[in-house]
Amino acid sequence: MKDVKIITIDNRGRIVLPLVTRKNLGLTTNSQLMLVSDSETKEIRITPIGLKSEGNLVKLRVIMKDIPGALAKILDIFAEEEISLVYSEAVIVEKDKTAVWTAISESSKDMDKLKDILTEKGEALEVTFSPLD
Repeated sequence: MKDVKIITIDNRGRIVLPLVTRKNLGLTTNSQLMLVSDSETKEIRITPIGLKSEGNLVKLRVIMKDIPGALAKILDIFAEEEISLVYSEAVIVEKDKTAVWTAISESSKDMDKLKDILTEKGEALEVTFSPLD
């Protein structure tokens, strides 16, 4: 069932999700939501997410070779390391040369080890991590 509401942003940038929307989606106090904004299309997507614990999210940026199967190799590594993904997006920077994969995932125990594995076994050329703001 789709629920369409027009909501307003207050002077502090906050929005209120209507009660019927929260009930329909099973949202309660401290439910976690992921907000994705696209400045090109002027769209905002808000999606409920369920995480094992709070504050353990990290944003990854992987520059990789633009070859068939490169992203699959990287995703296989995430599966082997049992790291869950919350969001990901891949963009070709230069056809047949480089692509960028941006992802939000639960933090691994050893991010430096993960970086090494991605560059050694995957097609990653450069891996950077940053805390999710």
